Amino acid sequence: MRKTTFFFAFAAITVLVIAGCKGTNEKNGDSYLEDGKFRNAVNSYTNAKQKGKISKEFYDNLILAYAGAMKQTAKKNASDDIIRSYVEQIHRNIATTQSDTVPNLKKSTIDSVVAALSEVGVAQVADNSDYEYTLQGFRNLDSAINIAKRFGTNAGVAEQARKKAEGEVVKTAIEDSDGAENSIAAEYGLLKAEVLAPNNADLQKALNKIRLKNRGDYLLFAEEIIGQRPSRYVDKYGYVISFPILNIGATSTTGEIAIWNSIGNNVDFDISQLKMVSTDKQEVNAKYTGGGWCYMSDHTGKKKSQFKGSVGKLLSELSCQAKISFSYPNGFVPDYVDLKDKDGNLGRKYFGYKQ
Repeated sequence: MRKTTFFFAFAAITVLVIAGCKGTNEKNGDSYLEDGKFRNAVNSYTNAKQKGKISKEFYDNLILAYAGAMKQTAKKNASDDIIRSYVEQIHRNIATTQSDTVPNLKKSTIDSVVAALSEVGVAQVADNSDYEYTLQGFRNLDSAINIAKRFGTNAGVAEQARKKAEGEVVKTAIEDSDGAENSIAAEYGLLKAEVLAPNNADLQKALNKIRLKNRGDYLLFAEEIIGQRPSRYVDKYGYVISFPILNIGATSTTGEIAIWNSIGNNVDFDISQLKMVSTDKQEVNAKYTGGGWCYMSDHTGKKKSQFKGSVGKLLSELSCQAKISFSYPNGFVPDYVDLKDKDGNLGRKYFGYKQ
C-alpha cells in the first residue's frame, strides 16, 4: 500500500513543574521534562515513585513525560513497539489519578495527552509499514477521542484526525481492490479497511459491489492479523459459506447453499439453523427444499451421503450442499446469511447488492 501524508497541528506538551516538597528523583525528572529529555524524565519519576516520595503534581508530569517520549519515538519510527508500552503507561497512570487519594489531573495535561495520542495515531496510520501498526494508530486515535470526552475537554482535534485517517485508508483500500488479482483478494483488502471504518459509505458501496461477484465463492482467508482476522464470519477458521445458485426476490429467496467445515470437528449441518438477516436486522430461518448431500471422504464425487430430513453430516475440512429457500415480507432486503451452532462456531455470507 502507498504511504499517505497527513498534516495536522497539535498542541505542544505542557510542562507542569510546581514548587513544593519533592525528592531528588522527582526534581531530576522535572528538569529532564523541561529540557525535553522525556525518557530520562520517565526513569527519574519511576525511581521517585518507587521510593514513595512524590508531590501532588507528580502524576501530571509523569504522564506528560510518557506522552513526550511517545511523540519523540513516533517521529523517528512510528512502528517502534515501545510506543505501545508508553500508551499503556499513560492509560494506567490516568486510571491511578481517578482514585480518591490521588489529585485529579490538570486540564492542560489531558489536552496534551489527547494531542499526543492523536499525533502518534496519525503517524502510525500514515506509515503504512504494516497493518498491525495501522490498527494501533486507530486505537490511539480512538483513545484520544474517548479520553477527551471522558474528561470533558475538546475532542475536535482527535475526531478530525481520525476522520482524515479513515478517509485515506478507505481510499487506498478501494483503489487497491480495483487492482487486486481476483475478487476474493479484493474483498479481503476491503474487509481490512472495514475493521477501521465500519460505517464508511464509500467502503460499504465497494464491499457490496465485490460481494455481489463473490456470492458463489468460498472466502478462504488464512492470514491472521495480530491474532485477529478481518472478520471471523468469512475466514477459513469457521463455517465458510457460498451460494452456487441464488435467486433473490421481493418476498422469497431460493437457491443452493454450500458449507465448508473448518471448525476442526465433524458436525451435523441442520438447514433450520441458517438465518437470513435483512439490512435492518430482521431475521428469517431457512427451509430445506430437497436435493442435499455431503462429501464423506474426498471431492471426487464418488463418496457422498444424502441429507436425513433437513440434516447432513458435515465432516471436518469437507462440505455439504443443499437446496434451500427463505420467505419474508415485502420490504425485507436480504443482507447476509448466518450459521451459528450450539458450540458458538460461526459462519456468515454477505450477498452484496446493486446500488
